[in-house]
Amino acid sequence: MIIIQTVLLSTALGVPIHPSDIVFPEYNFTPPSSVEYRRELSSGIPVYLAEDKELPLVNISFTFKGGSYLDPVDRVGLSTMMASLIRDGGTTSLSAEDLDERFDFLAAGAGVRGSKETITASLNSLSSNLDESLPLFIDMLRNPGFQQSRVDLSRDSIVENLKQRNDQPSAILRRETAALLYGNSYMGRQPTGEMVGSVTVDDLKSVHNQIINPSNMIISVSGDFDTDKMLQTLEHYIGDWVFGNKVAAPPEINSAYIPGIYFVDQDVSQGGVRIGLRSLRQGDPDLEAATIMNYILGGGGFSSRITQTVRSNEGLAYSAGSFLVPGVYMDGLWGAGYESKSKTVALAADLIFNEINKIKTELVSEDDLNLAKSALIEQFPSTFQSQAQIVGVFVSDDISGRDPHYWSTYKNRITSVQVEDVLRVANDLLSEDKMAMLVVGNWGVISEGNDRATIESVRKIIGGSVVELPLRDPLTLQPIE
Repeated sequence: MIIIQTVLLSTALGVPIHPSDIVFPEYNFTPPSSVEYRRELSSGIPVYLAEDKELPLVNISFTFKGGSYLDPVDRVGLSTMMASLIRDGGTTSLSAEDLDERFDFLAAGAGVRGSKETITASLNSLSSNLDESLPLFIDMLRNPGFQQSRVDLSRDSIVENLKQRNDQPSAILRRETAALLYGNSYMGRQPTGEMVGSVTVDDLKSVHNQIINPSNMIISVSGDFDTDKMLQTLEHYIGDWVFGNKVAAPPEINSAYIPGIYFVDQDVSQGGVRIGLRSLRQGDPDLEAATIMNYILGGGGFSSRITQTVRSNEGLAYSAGSFLVPGVYMDGLWGAGYESKSKTVALAADLIFNEINKIKTELVSEDDLNLAKSALIEQFPSTFQSQAQIVGVFVSDDISGRDPHYWSTYKNRITSVQVEDVLRVANDLLSEDKMAMLVVGNWGVISEGNDRATIESVRKIIGGSVVELPLRDPLTLQPIE
């Protein structure tokens, strides 16, 4: 009786009886425009500002074009080491210990991190003492001390980390995949213990002068501040900073890898696998169709085909999927990966290639297409979830040269993709004979496979040869005999 009354009341009030009856309002989101946030200092330095009075905090980032692509071949890791020592090595007027103490006293967080193409210095400060923490932060950037004791400590710490590079199969996979697909370029090179140990203070000063100057700089500010006053403050503290030379753009990296199956023999219970090939660049007209294709194939989590087949249906791997990373300065990367028991490594690969073949030969369903579109469109606003994220996105776009209309047209580009587009880009991009498959694990067991698949049966799909790669000494990267 109570159930009947509840149903009648719900009907009378217009409340859906079943979740499937719920009608949601149309989802609308208008992304912010970079024009609304971009200013310039009198010197021409771009500044992206986003006020947010919710908390008494200010976040400031100075992002510099230039990163490890500028490292000399005998000093791989130099720019990354320099970045961390800007913060950890004191200034020309403050010891490293005194600088630490000053930031701690101000309850301000400061850090500098290096990457392949940029170096970013960040300050998180209470708005009430920004007038103290900001000049300290800028002095740290402009006049790093590179205190010898901290340089020695940094070198020792990096070398200790290098010693552990073979401890996890996943680390070997990352290293050897980069070497396979990007060769002896800045994307494939790795530091050795000798390289790190030979870095001098003069080396650090040289790369600092090369990168850390206003010619390469973009600033972002978010939090509790007034825009006009912040611009005046920045003018005051960096207006006399001398411009240096602009760094060169990252070099082109040709796709010169040889497709096939590669393995590193290691006595572990599971085999780790990466399948990859060079792919699209940022701005490619097929990028949205390729993104949807990859979402359906293996990038969409539990709803994707690779995850459902390899994990859910067969139980061969805890995690299995694919990814698509568009390149900015070079061809991007498509890849798939998983870890499985040695006996089932070949079977999992065979199943993945079956799914690749299926998405190349059969139109995806409208349901699968619409699910992927909806997921990507619904995830889209999270890119601009906070004011700090907003200005961070625009700094990244500024550096990479992304089309300023990219975000405003994103939804339309996603919704315009049709099932025929997915089929076409799958055929254009997913050429098995252009793929390199890397396996790290007990090769004797892995190669035999089981009664459903062996490495030889997988090789017939990819083509090419099966090539053993040596396990490399973690410090020298020379083959271990």
